[in-house]
Amino acid sequence: MCMALVIAVAAVIIILFHRFRQPLILGYLLAGIIVGPLVKELFETAMDSIGLLARLGIILLTFSIGLEFNLKKLRSIGITVITAAAVEIALMIVFGFQLGTALGWTPLESTLLGAILSVASTMIIVRSLRESGGLDNEKARLIVGLLIVEDFAAVLILAAVSGLISTGGVSPEQLGMLVLKMGVFIAAAIVFGLAVVPKLVDYVGRQRSGELLIVTVLGLCFSMAYFSNVIGFSEAIGAFVMGVVISESKYIGDVMRKVEPVRDLFGAIFFITIGMLVDLALFSNVEMFIIPVVVITLVFVLAKMFSCTLSTFMMGFGATNAVGAGLGMIAIGEFSLMIAAVAAPPGAENPAVNPNIYPIIVMVTTLTALIVPYSVKSTNRIIRVLEKAAPRSLLHSASYMNLVITNMRRRSRSSRRISDEMRNNLSTIFANIIIVISILVAVLIVVPDASDYAYLVGGNSGLFLLLLATGALLLIVPAMKSIWTRTIRLVEVSTSEAMLGTRSAEYMGYNATSRALKLSILSIYVLIGFVIVSPMVGSMVQENLFFAIVALAIIAVIILALWSSIQTINSKLSEVFEHRGPAALAGNSRDLEEIEEIIAMLERDKG
Repeated sequence: MCMALVIAVAAVIIILFHRFRQPLILGYLLAGIIVGPLVKELFETAMDSIGLLARLGIILLTFSIGLEFNLKKLRSIGITVITAAAVEIALMIVFGFQLGTALGWTPLESTLLGAILSVASTMIIVRSLRESGGLDNEKARLIVGLLIVEDFAAVLILAAVSGLISTGGVSPEQLGMLVLKMGVFIAAAIVFGLAVVPKLVDYVGRQRSGELLIVTVLGLCFSMAYFSNVIGFSEAIGAFVMGVVISESKYIGDVMRKVEPVRDLFGAIFFITIGMLVDLALFSNVEMFIIPVVVITLVFVLAKMFSCTLSTFMMGFGATNAVGAGLGMIAIGEFSLMIAAVAAPPGAENPAVNPNIYPIIVMVTTLTALIVPYSVKSTNRIIRVLEKAAPRSLLHSASYMNLVITNMRRRSRSSRRISDEMRNNLSTIFANIIIVISILVAVLIVVPDASDYAYLVGGNSGLFLLLLATGALLLIVPAMKSIWTRTIRLVEVSTSEAMLGTRSAEYMGYNATSRALKLSILSIYVLIGFVIVSPMVGSMVQENLFFAIVALAIIAVIILALWSSIQTINSKLSEVFEHRGPAALAGNSRDLEEIEEIIAMLERDKG
């Protein structure tokens, strides 16, 4: 009876939303808000069952995303779009965390807010693009590329959030262990899964039994989801990984056609459940509900516009397309609601975060979903207004930077020598970044338990920290130096090639451009170095100020005396990681037209 009421109300509202061309997600949320009080009053015992169905909805939604996603698709997007998406996601996580802190939320809740605001809604944005002129222009292709990368990142964020909720904190050592465990799990599941699962699905597909096929793939999906939950992750990450593995089957088309109706039903129940959790009494609470909703919505819109515009412009997509991408990405939706659901599961008695986050995110989703269609339609008008209002010097600088970046990309494609040199520099930079991150994660894991390892040096924990920091910096410093020299070389090569054959040098000059880029990189490098070194120094200072001073002096002397040996060690480490660097991906980087095939698939999906 309870489920019949929920589905009946949802059906009526969805028909109305479809008639007036509104996002269906909003219809599901509204249906949940309407039936929520009635269900809680008349069918209180049914809430647990509805919560279980909502969990099934999350599993099937992420499983479907895995079916549509594979590594070939990621490579086809191009390294420039992937990099732009990674930068804007990182910026949004930082903005969200700072906003949560400003609102007085706990570190865990602030981290959760950053995760929620970092991913946009593919369903809402693609529909808005379709209605405002289609997906066959460069701006739309750029937005679709960003959304695809965000969907992949969102699944990883789901897994990370589930790990943080289970540990109840966001300390560096917990994050380090979480990343390590997640990486090992995903890699192992994909490697071993690819060896068996596609062959099994191919065998079942050859039997020409739709019932056998759907039961088999759902059995694989829920088995991996259960295993993922057992080892401490969300069921969603296991379902996604199994979807990626099954996507390599020859019968992936048949699988997707069978899974879609089941996914749509349980996905609808999930969004309805989210709406049911909204307490209507909160709408009268200005301080705890209305103000956070308004502030988060405004900050999200402005921060998303800024981060998307900046990241895409710096990757050479031009000011017009960059601003268009910023205006077209200002909507959160399905994944943001999933992240909130993982953080505080429906029906949980003692959630790790404030349950009021649910209704706040629902309202922010609603407001941004209403805003984005108008921002997409008004993109050209807004760009013209910005061009008139912006200072001429700013426009000239933007045009110049776009010229340099565009010419840089064109020259790197046309010249095999330049392409190889840039790829080699990027591979070495990537390898050394992995070295630095690996060492930092190891140090952050060991430092909190330094007293447990002090017996190795006679029980003196201060001496142990000194030796630990010395060893870590002996490996980190040459890696950072290699990153610096390779980055500068990359700037020199790309700048000279970008300005070759253009008039850029006539009005600004190669030297000025090179100095500007080097100064920017130096500033970033110093900031990163400070972030890396300060935790180590801070740990030693807390233990003993004398040890900190002596440690820094000894480390400096050792680095100078053993520089050549350290360089040899670093080169060997680089060789190990470099073979798994981004060389293949960078070498196969493609333009936005490569996303057209993906868009053709989206056009077939009218949901």
